[in-house]
Amino acid sequence: MNNKNSYDFIIAGMGLAGLSLAMQLKNSSVKFNKVLLIDKDLKNKNDRTWCFWSKEDANWFDKIIFKRWSKFKFSSSGLNKVCEINPYQYCMIKGIDFYNFCLNELKSDIRFDFVTDEIKKIETKNNQAHLHTIKEEYHSMYLFNSAIRTPKIVQKHINYVQHFKGWLIETEENNFDVDCPTFMDFNIHQKNDCRFVYVLPFSSNKALVEYTGFSPKRIDDEEYDAELTSYIKLNLKIENYKVLEEEQGEIPMFESEFVNLFGNRVINIGTSGGSSKASTGFTFYFVQKHISELVKSLANGSPISFARKPKYLYYDRILMDVIDKKKMPASEIFETLFKKIPTPTILAFLNEESSLLQELRIMNSVPKLKFVPAALRKL
Repeated sequence: MNNKNSYDFIIAGMGLAGLSLAMQLKNSSVKFNKVLLIDKDLKNKNDRTWCFWSKEDANWFDKIIFKRWSKFKFSSSGLNKVCEINPYQYCMIKGIDFYNFCLNELKSDIRFDFVTDEIKKIETKNNQAHLHTIKEEYHSMYLFNSAIRTPKIVQKHINYVQHFKGWLIETEENNFDVDCPTFMDFNIHQKNDCRFVYVLPFSSNKALVEYTGFSPKRIDDEEYDAELTSYIKLNLKIENYKVLEEEQGEIPMFESEFVNLFGNRVINIGTSGGSSKASTGFTFYFVQKHISELVKSLANGSPISFARKPKYLYYDRILMDVIDKKKMPASEIFETLFKKIPTPTILAFLNEESSLLQELRIMNSVPKLKFVPAALRKL
């Protein structure tokens, strides 16, 4: 094999996880000469928006946070609440800003090479990681994979997707409160699922309106469009607007694990590595935490591993079981939490950084007859 195809690390996939890893490697003390990033897409479109909450003051991605909020709104049939979230900030990053920032930074560093090509195969061979495209083969000490997902589906497991479609709309009048996004609005037809809308105001007359569902499979485009049109007209009371951009996608909310079928020189990252929270689909924050642990392992020469705490995996399974068995509408679950529990406590729990006292308080707030049987089933 040609030496030009030999690297210290290969990053397969240049989405959230791949570019986050490259950026954290660039800013770390890890010693390396060459890293290859490979993806079939150019990453030149605003194809998604990431939201997360954090109380940290400094992060490598701070420069590209498009909006920060100190409060948000929760709405359901029984509750309309503006939630103060201190010490957290609710943050939003646009996909195109993330891609442009990372690629500009990385392309200014001669240690990083880029290939646009379709990945056909990854494997461990002769104690090295190998990546195959149609025309080339590359090898490295380690390969970090976010491009190929290999879930080990178990029939009794609950495996949902968080599916979504959003419109960035511009209105003729000032319809939006720029200081208060809508975190969840359940005031739409649930259709025996978990469905809500969130609204992220860019300005007083421009906002991203995103229709979201948790269910075994996504819905079709016609239904998304009808639901978005209805929400904007009936809930937001807006008649005249322009759709400037669209985004849509789906995130696995799997009780089943994503497994590594590629050998010990391949490390799965991102959703492939279990960084999408099964009960909510939130991914950005967990990717950063897991990548940080991974880079510390590389810097220290310790075994490369990262894992979520088992208790949070268990909590996720319980919530998904209650939603799946239709024992209690998802809208009522979240309504109960936001009625009884301080919002920062909910956010700490969802970020998997809660104290035992906070967790006990949350457990005590939900109906025992609905949740205890689910907890026993998922033991």
